[in-house]
Amino acid sequence: MFRKLDWYTIRTFIGPFIFIFSILFFIFIVQFAWQEMEKFAGKGLSWITITELLLYLGINVIQLVLPLSVLLGSIMTFGGFGERYELAAMKASGISLARIFLPMFTLVLLMSIGLYFFGDHVMPYSQRKAQNLSYNIVKANPTLQFTEGVFIEGIPGFSMKISEISGEESDQLTDVFIYQGGGYDDDKRTIIAKSGTLNRDKEDFRLMKMVLFDGYIYGDDIKGKSNIERRNQPNQTIQFDTLVQFIDISEIIQKAMDEENIQDHYKFLNAKKLKKRIDSLDAENINYYRNIYNNSLVNNVHGAKNFDSIKEVSSNITFKPIDEIENDLQVQIVKEALINIDREIQSYSWQAEEMYGRTKFIARQKVHYHRNYAYAFTCIVFFLIGAPLGAIVKKGGIGMPVIISIIIFVFYYIINFSTENMTKNGILDPTFAAWSANLIFFPIALILLYKANNDSALFTLNNYLDPIIKYLSKFRPKKNNEHSRYQ
Repeated sequence: MFRKLDWYTIRTFIGPFIFIFSILFFIFIVQFAWQEMEKFAGKGLSWITITELLLYLGINVIQLVLPLSVLLGSIMTFGGFGERYELAAMKASGISLARIFLPMFTLVLLMSIGLYFFGDHVMPYSQRKAQNLSYNIVKANPTLQFTEGVFIEGIPGFSMKISEISGEESDQLTDVFIYQGGGYDDDKRTIIAKSGTLNRDKEDFRLMKMVLFDGYIYGDDIKGKSNIERRNQPNQTIQFDTLVQFIDISEIIQKAMDEENIQDHYKFLNAKKLKKRIDSLDAENINYYRNIYNNSLVNNVHGAKNFDSIKEVSSNITFKPIDEIENDLQVQIVKEALINIDREIQSYSWQAEEMYGRTKFIARQKVHYHRNYAYAFTCIVFFLIGAPLGAIVKKGGIGMPVIISIIIFVFYYIINFSTENMTKNGILDPTFAAWSANLIFFPIALILLYKANNDSALFTLNNYLDPIIKYLSKFRPKKNNEHSRYQ
């Protein structure tokens, strides 16, 4: 009997679970694609390439979709059991609630283990493929880096702003502003044009050919000239109908090729390799902070390292009070002291920025390391919340379960990502941040299990108001029931 009942429970859960997972995955992936689509759509890329890139980037939504599907599916399953009085029949036959939950709990446990291995193996692979595909796209079409109405600084030696980019291959430009300048002693040029085109050069793939129409060139020939000559030279303006400008993008291509071969980014590593890297970073940071401590002690206390070896101090140096020193020398001493103080403040500011950067860098990796374990455990927590809730609410279908699931998931999502962002800013401990949502919801799951096992009416308002009213009634003044003629 138990085997038939177990398989019946699992079959009842599998159907809604697959349906819910499919719907939620489609909703999440569409939402993600909608946010990222504007970066790639209409820029000459095939839809196959765009779909492949979005799939690699968005596949991580499974870590959120699976726990939510478990939550909603378990509420629907046991809510349906309660609504059809099947749960009451199971209990009446002497089967405990824990035994009823066991087959589904085993299935969810296997899903949890699978989700961990998915995050440990599939996710690094998809992130690496997405990164490499992105760099290949940029290498094939660097104009994808251009954003309308924003100054573009990615091309060495150029700063440009394009009001509108159009055309099937994103090669039609409108209202172009270009500032071309190298070092301090190099000539400068400013180009303004009403329209133009931008394409890869057919003869040399390292060059981009920009053809501009109807514009002006403002030049500053300052190379090899003194400051007086630069100030006295006349303004140089050239009007043109058509201007051909070649832009060297070899550095961009080389960077893309170099970054394409990056294999040690923390998102590309599994748990074992990432843990090894985190331990290495921790050891490196310990040495870094120890060196800062030693250097600060030596720089601020003369002879600090030799304090233990000093037994006796003798000196013939005499110090004059500052009032007895000449005014010019006093000013010089004060200036040198202020300079030293500014230098120390600047040094400490740099060290603080370096420490803050190191803290954020390692915190992101620690959160990523613990997140795979935390998301896997979330499946178990959500089942322990959803199954008792369904047994208590006794409502199947997609009405009440959906509302309850959305409320729980919203709170989980807010807690989870708020703490992770706080950790990335160096405010919270990474381990606590990754597990904080589970630490909050796991006690709630235990309370719901207790309530469901004891058939408590969780959503009966009087169960919560009556004890409060009874307690407050102690402080009310007692009424005098004697007749007024006896007073």
